[in-house]
Amino acid sequence: MNEKKYLFISQDIDVLREEIKNVRKPFFKRLYDMCRLYSTEQLPEVHPPKSTTFMGIASVNLSLAYLLTKQKHYLEEAKRWIFTAVNYPHWGNAHLVDVDLSASWLLFGLSLSYDWLKDGLSEEEKVLFKEKLILQAERMYEFKINTEGEGWSTAYWQNHNWINLNGLATAGYALKEEYENAQLWIDNAKENFEIVYNGMADDGSDYEGVVYWRYGAMWLFVYAHLLKDTENIDYFKSCGFLKNTFYYRLYQAAPNLEEIINFGDCHDRRSGHSSAVYYKVASEYGNEHAQFLANDVRNNYLFREQYESGVKPGILPEAALELLWFNPEVQEKNFEDLPLVKHFEDLGLVVVRSSWEKDAIHFSFKSGHPGGKKQWKQSWDMFREKGWKTRGLSHQHPDNNSFILHAFDAYLAVDEGYNRTVKASEHNVVTIDGKGYTNEGGNNIWKETPKDVVAEIETFKSEKGITYFVGEAHKMYDPSLQLTRFARNVIYTEKGYFIILDELMSDLEHTYTWNMHSDTFPNKIKDNVFEYENGPAKMRLYSIESDECSYNFKNTNVRAVMTTQEPDKFRETRMKTMVIENKVKSKDTYFLNILSTRSAFDDEGRKVKEINVDGARGFVIEDNSEKEIFLFSKSGKIEFEDIKVHAKIVLLQYKNEKLIKVMASDCTQFTCGEIKIFENSYPLTIIQEV
Repeated sequence: MNEKKYLFISQDIDVLREEIKNVRKPFFKRLYDMCRLYSTEQLPEVHPPKSTTFMGIASVNLSLAYLLTKQKHYLEEAKRWIFTAVNYPHWGNAHLVDVDLSASWLLFGLSLSYDWLKDGLSEEEKVLFKEKLILQAERMYEFKINTEGEGWSTAYWQNHNWINLNGLATAGYALKEEYENAQLWIDNAKENFEIVYNGMADDGSDYEGVVYWRYGAMWLFVYAHLLKDTENIDYFKSCGFLKNTFYYRLYQAAPNLEEIINFGDCHDRRSGHSSAVYYKVASEYGNEHAQFLANDVRNNYLFREQYESGVKPGILPEAALELLWFNPEVQEKNFEDLPLVKHFEDLGLVVVRSSWEKDAIHFSFKSGHPGGKKQWKQSWDMFREKGWKTRGLSHQHPDNNSFILHAFDAYLAVDEGYNRTVKASEHNVVTIDGKGYTNEGGNNIWKETPKDVVAEIETFKSEKGITYFVGEAHKMYDPSLQLTRFARNVIYTEKGYFIILDELMSDLEHTYTWNMHSDTFPNKIKDNVFEYENGPAKMRLYSIESDECSYNFKNTNVRAVMTTQEPDKFRETRMKTMVIENKVKSKDTYFLNILSTRSAFDDEGRKVKEINVDGARGFVIEDNSEKEIFLFSKSGKIEFEDIKVHAKIVLLQYKNEKLIKVMASDCTQFTCGEIKIFENSYPLTIIQEV
């Protein structure tokens, strides 16, 4: 066996050299294919006017290829990339030069290359290489120390912190035997990540969204691996986020698994996978679901994601990480044993699926504390103790009570996905007098948000085939609106449609605007009934409002620069927006809508009839032998046919005209004909089979 221990490589190098002939052969092919592409790349002698993150990971791939094969051409190509970067006087362009992402990706990649290749370098090359790493690491370290309390240095829940400290730590481990101050970098990173790992959501959710999950959260796995490999400190055992975040990512995959549910900053709808991270999750936890998705991505989605993704360097350059993190002993398992409804309590995220088929219905709903409950609390504790503003929430959107709907392999209700001037109106929420959240129109509107300005899932229940949840978000809105309630009630009964009831209350009279964005404009079927068509999918919207309302449609275009390092590079989202507004201002109002999905090749088999009785509104929904009645009463008293209920919301399910199931919210009494379903009890929500 080889006695030398290489940084970041857990396996014995001689074992790896054998395994690339068999169990790691496909991963070795990924690696040498990537290296073949590098040999055709023209490298600029002067730092390019764009991100150089791709150069850092390229050096890793080329260096590993040489380490595994000892083929001299890989060494020479690695040196071409390495010393091109070494010769740049500064790392980065336009913004935070030397002390942000480009610099840290280079510092990470080149530090590994230094450790792996230094025995193959001339003394002159080694000195030049080492001095550049020291220079860049000292620049990063000095900036980090001098800016503590503001910016990425102490933004513990934000990807810049994780990536930059990874670069610094890796340089420290690579140079600790040759440079005395390297231990300072190592120790500072350890202190930083202790706070990070202890502060991350235990349920694995990430407010930055799927794209920044794959771009940023990947580095939480990189550092945990680095620390375990060098010091046997194992955050994989102690950090709930690392264990559970795979499922956050999985449940924010569209059913086809290629596209994403794009809450937060998501540059596009395809940048979301990291098969390397999936392999690491599979390896550390024996997670067969992660192994399944990793193989699926590697075999089917790599190239489309790479070339349609707006996030660079992208998925292809992760070849070295895939090879190192793959564990051939872990079997794979599909997702059929996983629940179809998932509640991520920390973020306030609820996901509802109809199945795990590629054309399933997928509904995601979000309403929670900015950045998540745990982060919000701990960041305020830190502000109270040290005066530090540690919340880096520039990737958080004003999207509480918003939803995204994907069904039959198409998007039906969409999100703008990425913006630098965020507004509530560009999400599927209600706005008031044209206003949304305080300080809208900037990149980080949460910077001065008071501690009590939060939203939450105030009710969640999923049992007996009925899922009911309520998001409450009135505190998020501009205080001048004097909003006292914005509760969005959602009911799903596994029948292909969603009932959405919005309750709005204020001390002032307002024009309330119900916004929903799609890829297409709908066709009007009749008054208050509209049908959306998008390729293989259709959706009908059935609408009831408490006041006389107008229905209008408009284009909503969102254009945003993707990185300050490349100010000419932007993305644009063009959404088709439906707007429902009360014609006469009122203090209180409600919107009641059904979103009914189906295949574009099927007729609308459901019959939906509006109910309007004294004090109550709702729908009768019939589909063959099944029928559901939904009723809502602001007064809390409902009488309809033989139903007498003291409740705000009630749902009744029938099969062949026989009542089989009921759900009620805020209910004290419920009778149907001669049947007393319950009486003199005060459950918040009850779901009961009859």
